[in-house]
Amino acid sequence: MKVVPLNGAIGAELLDVDLRDVTDELISQVRAALSDHLVLFMPDQDLTDESQRTFAGALGTPYVHPLARVRPNAEWRAEHIVDDAERPPFQDEWHTDVTWDPEPPRFAVLRAVDLPERGGDTIWTSTYAAYESLSPTLQNMVDGLTAFHDIGAAKAFVSKAGADVTARAAALVPGAEHPVVRTHPDTGRKHLYVNRGFTRRIVGLDPDESDTLLELLFRHCERPNFQVRHRWSPGDVVAWDELPTQHFATADHFPRRREMARITVV
Repeated sequence: MKVVPLNGAIGAELLDVDLRDVTDELISQVRAALSDHLVLFMPDQDLTDESQRTFAGALGTPYVHPLARVRPNAEWRAEHIVDDAERPPFQDEWHTDVTWDPEPPRFAVLRAVDLPERGGDTIWTSTYAAYESLSPTLQNMVDGLTAFHDIGAAKAFVSKAGADVTARAAALVPGAEHPVVRTHPDTGRKHLYVNRGFTRRIVGLDPDESDTLLELLFRHCERPNFQVRHRWSPGDVVAWDELPTQHFATADHFPRRREMARITVV
């Protein structure tokens, strides 16, 4: 396996690796590379839903999204996210997956299934870098604060899964509180854990104070200095650590079709 860092803050390519051949050594190397680089880009893979699930399952234990939990016969599987003229894109907002769950996913594995001829890139940002570049005064201010996360208006989920399924998922998982600053369990580094998609308020602050501070933190996390951008090619697989990252799926391909398969673990 060859690890090629892509920039100073986040992201690396993993070359000379076959994700269909899952061994303890492979998973140990992938976990180490995720710890160092947060997002790993693995080109020229030939995965099916089943082999993607086998690889992801070696990284952690199954995570079933709340939208899937409320359906009959819910199972852990690769979720196919299809954008087309009838199903507009919905992930073109900075977010960390399902932070409105008390136990959100830890690792995600995303595979390109069907790509438009252009557009549809995905961007990731390091919330390690975002926290570490705050002034010491602001670091001290946000350390120890707690934020509430929920599904929100969920227009995106309604467009993909329907209003009934979305309402039942929101009732099943009505929200969660998480520290604004978390300490990563593997690296011991501090990182911000708020995101524009799902973080609603900071507990204990006046609404105006909460909105102002959250907007400052959101915009700070979204700075290009902390980002890596990926232009998808057929056969690409990307894995990332959900804790110290946010991501943004650009929607510039709409209404052209784009299909991705995502699976997550805790």
